This record gives sequence, structure tokens and C-alpha cells, in this order.
Amino acid sequence: MPEQRSTPAIGWVPAWADLQERTAEPVNGGFLVGDAGQAVNGQMGEGQTAGGQEYVAAWLGPATEELATKSVGGAGARLTLVCADAEGMGDPDGLTRVSERVLLMAPTAELNTAVQLPENSQVALAPMETYDAVEITVFDRPVARGRIQVRDDFAAVAITELPDGPDQAGFQQGLLAAMAEEAFLHGAEYLHMVVDPDVADLYEASGWTVAGRLLSFTKN
Repeated sequence: MPEQRSTPAIGWVPAWADLQERTAEPVNGGFLVGDAGQAVNGQMGEGQTAGGQEYVAAWLGPATEELATKSVGGAGARLTLVCADAEGMGDPDGLTRVSERVLLMAPTAELNTAVQLPENSQVALAPMETYDAVEITVFDRPVARGRIQVRDDFAAVAITELPDGPDQAGFQQGLLAAMAEEAFLHGAEYLHMVVDPDVADLYEASGWTVAGRLLSFTKN
């Protein structure tokens, strides 16, 4: 198992911020991610949180907690700690936990497989300002959408629209296969995706691995 999977890393954060049309500036060993007021394709995607600025730091120990707490206080941002396991982790002093998200990873080679889509389906990628949009159409009608961004060999993806019904899994697989191929062509070995805990199991069943937890806090 690669080292970056065994210990939660945060090099994927700028690419993840791009998916949400947010900035990501390095600060105190972490990243200060800009306002999350913009929705993805008119709605918030899985694992995305509306709100103000977000300071993202890797969880290492008491020194990291102190540094991160000072940074979030000074910037007036929400604090998000990326940790390997949330079990037994207490809340930093003066902060209240407001959300928990799951960081998933998957090898691009395992997701870049042949996919059976309905007849008259097409998969297209379109470059946008801060990411590439991925869309599946049936009879020229959009039915599924996603986003991908590759930065410094870190690929972050988000699924922003899927149809209801029996074909949902196939369309999801089609989006992920297209994004895996795009990431592989840009030199990224893994896809990173942030999702809500209640859907993480569904992705684990299709080849994804839980690489960490994102615990978010605000001031009391």
C-alpha cells in the first residue's frame, strides 16, 4: 500500500478546492481554502460543505492541534483536520465539531475499465476554468455529471449529478472510468474523493479505500 494512503496527506486539497471553484493558499503547514458559497452544477456535490473559509491541516498530534487552532482563530475560518481514524479523537479546545466527511482513494488503473452504458450514450470532457467537466449524455440529453482536477500528480474528483433508477450505478461507473483515464494521462496514480459518511460504503464496494476522515470544527 503506497505511503500516501497509509498516512493521510493533504497534497490533494488544492485540486479538491478547484472542483468547488475555491482558492487554496498554503498556510502554516496546511491550506486555507476560500469561501464555499458556490454550488457545484447548481447543487452541492457529495462531501462538499457550504460556508466560509476552511483551514485544512493534517492531524499529527497536540502541536498540530495548537497550530491549527491558532490559524483558524486568526483567519476566522472553519478548521478541518485530516486524520487516519476519528475513533477516540477529542475536539480541540474551544472548538465544536460540526461535520465529518470521508476521504476515499482508488487506483486509476483499477477504475479505468470498460463500462456498459445504454445505447446512444456519449461521454465527454470539457475544460472549465478550474477543472474539467465530465458529462454523459443519452440521445444528447445530459444524465450524469462529474468534475476532475489534477494538480501536482494529485487527482481530485466529484460526482455532481446522477439519475435515479436502475442505470444509476452504470452511469456512476462511466463517470469514474472517464475520470480515471484522464487522471492517468496526466500522471496521477490515484483518484481522491471526499464524500459524506453515509455513501462511503457504496464506493468501497466498487474499489475505493477509505484513506482518512475530515473532521470539521467551528469556534464555540
